[in-house]
Amino acid sequence: MSRLLSLSFFVLGALAQGTSPSYDYIIAGAGPAGIIVAERLAEAGVSVLLLERGNASTYASGGRSLVPWNITLTQYDVPGVRHYIKNSFADKSEYCTDTPGNAGCILGGGTMVNQLAYIPPQNVDFDDKWPVGWKWTDVASAAERVHSLNPGSTNPSADGVHYDQTSYNAFANFFSAQGYTSVDAISEPNSKHDVYSHAPYNVKNGLVAGPVMTYLPMAQAMSNFKLQLHTKVIRAVRNGSTVTGVEVEVDGQRQIISLNNGGRVILASGVFSTPRILFNSGIGPNEQLQIVAGSKATTNVTLPASSDWINLPVGQGIKDHIIVTLNFNTTESVDFLDTSYFIKPSSNITDPYSHGNGILTQGYQRFTFWTSNTTSDGSVRYFQGTCYASGQNYVSMKLYLTHGLTSSGALGITAAGNTVYTVDPYLNTAEDKYAIASFIDNLLVQTRKADSTLIYSGPSTDTGASLSKVYTGGSHWVATAKMGTDDGRVNNGTSVVDLNLKVYGTDNLFVVDASMHPDLPTGNLQATVQVAAEAAAVKILALPKQQSLSSSSSSSSSATSSISTSSSSTSQLSSVSTTSSTSAQLSSSASSTLVTLTTSASTSSTSSSTSSTSSTNTAQATNPTCPKSDGTTFTAKSGAVFLVECYVDRVGHDIAYVDVPTNRIADCVNKCDALPGCVDISMSGTACYMKGVVGEKIVNSKYIRGARRIS
Repeated sequence: MSRLLSLSFFVLGALAQGTSPSYDYIIAGAGPAGIIVAERLAEAGVSVLLLERGNASTYASGGRSLVPWNITLTQYDVPGVRHYIKNSFADKSEYCTDTPGNAGCILGGGTMVNQLAYIPPQNVDFDDKWPVGWKWTDVASAAERVHSLNPGSTNPSADGVHYDQTSYNAFANFFSAQGYTSVDAISEPNSKHDVYSHAPYNVKNGLVAGPVMTYLPMAQAMSNFKLQLHTKVIRAVRNGSTVTGVEVEVDGQRQIISLNNGGRVILASGVFSTPRILFNSGIGPNEQLQIVAGSKATTNVTLPASSDWINLPVGQGIKDHIIVTLNFNTTESVDFLDTSYFIKPSSNITDPYSHGNGILTQGYQRFTFWTSNTTSDGSVRYFQGTCYASGQNYVSMKLYLTHGLTSSGALGITAAGNTVYTVDPYLNTAEDKYAIASFIDNLLVQTRKADSTLIYSGPSTDTGASLSKVYTGGSHWVATAKMGTDDGRVNNGTSVVDLNLKVYGTDNLFVVDASMHPDLPTGNLQATVQVAAEAAAVKILALPKQQSLSSSSSSSSSATSSISTSSSSTSQLSSVSTTSSTSAQLSSSASSTLVTLTTSASTSSTSSSTSSTSSTNTAQATNPTCPKSDGTTFTAKSGAVFLVECYVDRVGHDIAYVDVPTNRIADCVNKCDALPGCVDISMSGTACYMKGVVGEKIVNSKYIRGARRIS
């Protein structure tokens, strides 16, 4: 998609705000989880309002916090400047000011303020402590859908070159000598013991990737979706157990946005702000609700009557990775590039970047490693190290204690309405302290040897125990509204939401962001958040419909509209001028692929539209439209006949994957037909999964289309 067209989607969505008084779904927070769930719900045909308290971020989304060397790129677009945003740019509005840790109050949420590390979860991240129905086999198809749009990359430059690799080489040589092996963190997510990789980045086509780039344009192409920026959600408005809407603040003014009868509110405001909304809605520990009740004169928050308060452990059990930073001298040459190299790059840096090449396509870290150990309590704890040059012949390692840690804390709210730690979540169990201290001690032994290529730069008196006392948080918080079967209202239960993400004690309030994650992953959080959000959308769509949704929603997306494919941003860099001249123009010459999407909001007509089987579709036919094509047959180019199955995915057996930019199931079927052994396909957006076996049906999802060979 060209930048101009992408921008037009944003503007049209913004102009449409407020045209409908109520919605089937209101989603609070346009971070990665909120955007993904909003898009998938909109595909199902219901009316969706996505609210975000912050500004637009990327240029394509309407953001205009430009880098000084290019008038068509923002500070959020360019991977190479991400590390320097907080200290080198005047606009710092992307950071929330009412949370105890680093949080993104901007379109894209944390994906716009993090360090771009993109680490697909290993199976054990879900299998250890996520409940039944959320194990890896349950979310694997969701992970595939995320990967088809947001794959991440360990080699993001279009020319295939890794740039500025002297620090990578220094670390690789050291860890190879310790018995570690090289893997690709993107394609080998389950390799997490004694391994290292080129740093994996959330980058695609030379730009910062994620749901703002991929999912959001698909949503904005649908008439039943609306995005409203600069809108802070204060609370869910409740009538007993039923949420009827949300109270928001826009330009200092409060207003109520209503749900349609049978509608739902979904909280995706992040691990700090989702609890704030819950507290302000009369949901949480009594002591926190008392603080809110006593602060009305300051915050102007109106709680329900105390008889309607829902006593749930919101904020209890918050977890985060812990980081200890270690510094080393190197015996081999390591280059260090200072801030100005990235913030005010020369033309020999910007010219390659205009073609998707060069150092600006990378984040700041160069090398990542993982390992694990088993402590005396019998549990396995994982470690991650992100490594980079911090001076000439001088390198740094951020050592994370990640999956398996047992320390946790608590989050509360102040009289001013800010969230705050009431119990610090870091290193408060003996086993966690021992695990990280012993790992550091072993590292110190190795880097103090005479022949080590990394030489610890600190005093000889430093130990693992002393160094681990100087820690920072990993900014990967989870579990402030934990999902589980132990209802937090009774018997000291620890869970706030059930297995369908619905808040206990409510009829129609849900949580889909990292707040509901019951455990920490092995790596940085953003990939796991996206996988869980894809799975959450399936869970919510599978729930019985409430008594009534708006009659308008059944037709709101029936009109054909243009929608970008997952490669929609491929033309952005090629159309970017690298001159500082204000006369630079947006280029529309770069090719971009557009497809049409027709969405039906209702499955009630399925029985009448699928009562007969037809073979009128041919290889030249346009994309069959679900649900009316359900049960029809399609004749592929070879003459093989495939049965179209709307809303069906089947278990595993994938033998190949291809992106089908046309978004036509006909083209996916013909790809399968040409592949020896392929007998079944599933499509999610433009992603075409080809399978060697017709497996058991595992998903009934309104955004999956399938077809299996029958003759």
